[in-house]
Amino acid sequence: MHCNIDLYSNLENFRIEPKELLNKLCEYDVVSFDVFDTLIFRPFTSPRVLFSIMEKRLGIYKFSKIRVDSEDEVRIFNQENYKHDNTTLSEIYNLISKKTNLCPKKTAQLEYELELNYCYANPFFQEIISECVKNKKKIIVCTDIYLSKQQIQEILKNNGYQSINEIYVSSELKRSKKKGDIYQLIKETYKDKKIIHIGDSYISDIKNAENSGVDTFYYKNINDIGTKNRISSMSYITGRIYSALINNHLYYRNTQYSEEYKLGYIYGGIYILGFVQWVNKFSITHNIDKILFLSRDGDVYSKMYDKLPNHKNWQYFYWSRLAGTKITAFENFYEFCRRMIWHKARGVYTIKIEHLLNFLGIEQLGHKLDSYNLSKDDILSKTTAQKIEDLFYDNKNQILNSFKDYFYSTIQAVKESVANAKSIAIVDVGWAGTGPLILKNIIKNYLKLDCEVYSLLAGYRQPVENMAALYSMDGSIYSYLFSDTSNKDLLDLHINYGTGKNNLLLELFTQSCTPSFLGYTNKGLKFDRDELENYEIIKQINRGTEDFINLYINKFKHDSFLLNISAYDAYLPFNELKNSSGRLKNILSKLIISRGQFYDADNLSNETWLSFFEKD
Repeated sequence: MHCNIDLYSNLENFRIEPKELLNKLCEYDVVSFDVFDTLIFRPFTSPRVLFSIMEKRLGIYKFSKIRVDSEDEVRIFNQENYKHDNTTLSEIYNLISKKTNLCPKKTAQLEYELELNYCYANPFFQEIISECVKNKKKIIVCTDIYLSKQQIQEILKNNGYQSINEIYVSSELKRSKKKGDIYQLIKETYKDKKIIHIGDSYISDIKNAENSGVDTFYYKNINDIGTKNRISSMSYITGRIYSALINNHLYYRNTQYSEEYKLGYIYGGIYILGFVQWVNKFSITHNIDKILFLSRDGDVYSKMYDKLPNHKNWQYFYWSRLAGTKITAFENFYEFCRRMIWHKARGVYTIKIEHLLNFLGIEQLGHKLDSYNLSKDDILSKTTAQKIEDLFYDNKNQILNSFKDYFYSTIQAVKESVANAKSIAIVDVGWAGTGPLILKNIIKNYLKLDCEVYSLLAGYRQPVENMAALYSMDGSIYSYLFSDTSNKDLLDLHINYGTGKNNLLLELFTQSCTPSFLGYTNKGLKFDRDELENYEIIKQINRGTEDFINLYINKFKHDSFLLNISAYDAYLPFNELKNSSGRLKNILSKLIISRGQFYDADNLSNETWLSFFEKD
């Protein structure tokens, strides 16, 4: 008998439920399980990744290839001389010792210890085996592997499988599932017993067992299910880790994760982990004393950064575009007007002039609007923008005076955060880098502190006419994913393909369940209204991101070089997402655009991210 599940008609229900499987197993006396990809998962889709880790530890160039080739050679030798192709670690490493100066016993032990460290249990079968034991079933395992019976037993015990009655291993028995002769041995051992074998290989575990008269249950390989949905162009090692951590987590059973959770787990985790590890590596290399993560994107970044082994001293620093723009006004009033007037005038949302003045704290200019043929109910637009700019320039000193409390409070906050640090890194999502550059200006030119300041962005993009390359070339700004001078091809992908609003789409993974920061005052911190309507969605996305990062770091913290995720590997899943963003319609339709105090109450409730993305 062969029980199969339709995997493709409804991907959310591709596994049998545990209760249904347990009901089926009631009729059997002996339940046999495959080990790898059934009872036990590895955090990579190919054992070559394990061999690459060994290569790094051993310092032997091309060890991974030597290991793979040597196993193949031993199997061929055994087939030609002993009529079977089973092998042991000892045989493999005896051959490797002839090709290198490695001690076969010590190196074989290293491989086993790495297997022991990296293997982890499939929760689905932990539950199944626990119930089988309660029902007095004989539990056996059957595996084609070069490891010994004792080593398999230790791996199983280490992962909570304590009640295995017998272990059948091809390396010792010289019989295999691949040839089918190992099932005959099992049948001979358990004569007159009803046996079922459960495994993930359709040929070795299912067809060959059935041909030997053993009933089966097909637990389709998680990588056969999930890998077709993964990105094939990622680098070999990171790509195999990424695929395994997703496939193992999402496809081991019919777990109903929300769309928002899966969005964070599949697309947010790899990007954010890659970025914060890049920040950490940069900080170590440049002897950074302190890292400032700017709000609000820095809320997610800093929490994930804190999970890294050997991370640097860091602080979550309250900042915003508005905060930076007000500071800018003292040195660059042109830029202040460009951001507060012209950017908003070209936006897709209506802003009353009254609300703009109130928001900036310059409502006292309201009585002068008549002189510029404006009224408080007029809308900021391309038509009215020039008049408002004239108003601002004519009252520049008054505006700057109204910002002075804010300015001095900000300077003091920066001074307290930098403290005695001789070098700091300021971290932000992007995109123009103005926040970090403004803070650098405060530190160097206002406070005149003897402190090196580095600006680290997830992505750096500006219009060509802004000469953005200048700040990359002089070392003021470093960007992880792309810039005009680094990973330019990724920048081109980001600008020219996808939604046309890819910056905002990437920021979906760094949304925070906190209100926007408006500025420092002598009365304390000032915040905008809470965006409560979005918080549950944001929590789900962030939870998915965090679960991915937790698993990745937990598995590879002892070989932390594997946390070094290239910009390409971090961006490629997002690139695939942005190019098929229609799948996000349900999520985007539930997210409300945050417009804060710029907008009146009538405009605060009905604009969604989806409607924004669908606008020209």
